[in-house]
Amino acid sequence: MVYLYFAFLVIIWSYSWVVAKLALEFTNPIEFSLLRTVIGTIVIFLFIVSVKKLQKLKEPFLVALLGLTQTTGFFIFANLSLVWGGAGKVSMLIYTMPFWSIILAGIILKETISQAQKIAIAGSFIGLTFIIEPWKLQSNFLSDFFAILSAISWAASITIAKIILNKQKMNILSLNAYQMLFGFIGILLSWLLIPQQKETVFSSYLIFAVLYAGIIATALGWFLWLYILQKMRVNTASLSSLAVPILTILESWIQLGEKPNIFELIGVLLISLSLFIIYLDTTSKIKKVTA
Repeated sequence: MVYLYFAFLVIIWSYSWVVAKLALEFTNPIEFSLLRTVIGTIVIFLFIVSVKKLQKLKEPFLVALLGLTQTTGFFIFANLSLVWGGAGKVSMLIYTMPFWSIILAGIILKETISQAQKIAIAGSFIGLTFIIEPWKLQSNFLSDFFAILSAISWAASITIAKIILNKQKMNILSLNAYQMLFGFIGILLSWLLIPQQKETVFSSYLIFAVLYAGIIATALGWFLWLYILQKMRVNTASLSSLAVPILTILESWIQLGEKPNIFELIGVLLISLSLFIIYLDTTSKIKKVTA
């Protein structure tokens, strides 16, 4: 069942990049982050209170740190990157997250890396190199820089989430609600302290984008992600998430006209093969455990 949830998460997260890119035509990156987060936070708290699943906040420092990395840093840096870069390339750069995540998981959580995962990491890294095209001097530095910061922030949040889930029995709904609340506070402070260069123009598309990003991609998406992290190893979940930018590249090509060049297509192929290696490695381990 966890793999069905993962597939659904890939679909809703991949299209959220296209939605965000179009939404930024009507608003600025920090305000869009604020709007999607406040909607998502309200929705998840209303739901969790209605089903009476809200637990008392434990480990407030760690949960606050989770919110600041998983929500505040991730969204603000990602939206800033989208201002200057295409949705497909930005999402792919942000999904260098698995490499940072594996480094942190190895250092802090002491997770080992299988031989198949090492091959997948190498293949994914080569694929990402083709997509980033560092040999091109005209590459947009600001977009790439903020995308990498978003990736590192997300990777840090994964390790923090694992530490929290390993230390105590806290339901995923409560953890997601509290981290989003802290993340919203971080974004709100950023919005209040940083001058906005563009005024928001409310339109029917912006309303749709805020609802999609806030309810589906943020509230539901982060809940599914934390659930998946609880059921899967960090390395497997992180590397498998590279399916998201692959689908985003196709979606942004169709809807935004961001046609990938030959190097980007080679990169997508290499990452797809790496994902297949991860899938075979994971399913073989599951069969050994259940045999």
